Amino acid sequence: MPTPLDASSGTRQERLLIVDSDNMMCELLQYKFENEGFRTDISNDGKTALTFPLADYNMMLVDLMDAEFNGLRFARAIRENPSTSSIPLIFISAKATEDDIVNGLDAGADDYIPKPFSSRELVARVRSVLRRRRMMSARRMSNVMRYQGLSIDFGTGIVELDGSPISLTRTEYLILAMFMRHRNQFFERSEIQHEAWEEDNISERAVDTNISRLRKKLGEYGKCIVNRQGFGYGFICQD
Repeated sequence: MPTPLDASSGTRQERLLIVDSDNMMCELLQYKFENEGFRTDISNDGKTALTFPLADYNMMLVDLMDAEFNGLRFARAIRENPSTSSIPLIFISAKATEDDIVNGLDAGADDYIPKPFSSRELVARVRSVLRRRRMMSARRMSNVMRYQGLSIDFGTGIVELDGSPISLTRTEYLILAMFMRHRNQFFERSEIQHEAWEEDNISERAVDTNISRLRKKLGEYGKCIVNRQGFGYGFICQD
């Protein structure tokens, strides 16, 4: 997600939200993290925090809190919202029983740090979670191939058309994956059979039928799957 520019240095800042009913703790952490180069906002209750532009944050530090709308409920709300579900979240709490920690992690936290803690350790743990999330995001993006509004995620097997997932059979997915990996190349039916079916006795008609269904499911991108006499099938579209 984008982070704002620090006008004084020209570098990008990580944006941090601290949610804790202890206002003094919030202010101390805000001071510490801003000295470390973060842009930091604070909130003293979860319901108010939900009114913030949460999708703009790179990290959230959340206390369990004793209020009715406690930190666990706040974390679950974050994880259930598609626009915030992937934002790293760390619980900071004086409650440190095994049940507290397990409940916090089950609610979607990336880490759980009992109070009292060293501010240096907290900053290091925050940076560690941010690094790990960036690496995961980079690996995931490397597994995604796109052509305009059509994307295929080779890690999850999800195919999306203009941002919405579409349902493909295993065979249709394997055919599309083959074509997307090798765009602007043609494949004979025998090559497609070998890629998309485990059986050896698949008819050429079965290849044609599955590609016809795939074309329909891809909408306007179906026209990119071309059959050229003497060459075979291919995903032939220019950027």
